[in-house]
Amino acid sequence: MTKTPSESASKSTSPRSIPLKCKKCAMLSAAQAQALHGKDGDGCWNPKVCYSRRSYARHRDRKNQQRNRHRQETVIELPPADLAAFADLQYAVLIVYREAGAESIVHAVSAQVWQGQERVAIVQPIHCIGMVPSQIHLYIKKLLALLEDKYGVRKFAALERLDPYLCPIRPCIHYGEVENATV
Repeated sequence: MTKTPSESASKSTSPRSIPLKCKKCAMLSAAQAQALHGKDGDGCWNPKVCYSRRSYARHRDRKNQQRNRHRQETVIELPPADLAAFADLQYAVLIVYREAGAESIVHAVSAQVWQGQERVAIVQPIHCIGMVPSQIHLYIKKLLALLEDKYGVRKFAALERLDPYLCPIRPCIHYGEVENATV
């Protein structure tokens, strides 16, 4: 059974959707995107379009969610919040240095412990290159056990993905500082 052009068009992505290439590009820093897609790259970088399209791709889900909430908003009177009760709340954030995409490898992991709005502790990042996923999961479980003993944190409140180029560990393979290593 063959499909008519109108049937196949309805199954495809909408004309307003952002191309997958642009969505992936939006996760890179502007300098990386220009290097990859500029004159020295594949040549698709257009400064008249790319800055706003990248911003839109990065923020569209959040903006759409805010817009939907605003549409469905009903006025509910809440008692005044006691912010002092939340000042003692401790939570941890897992920071994963990895490229965008589900199949990308984990470059490094780190964590931060927060109490209210103040950072209490930083777990220094470690490189995960050479580790298999089960070893990374085991390290994170041990890290959580340590955080539970010291701060009472049982699980991470959030996961933050950062680009491997932002990895603070030196030497790092992303910075070419391992050139003189002997084999």
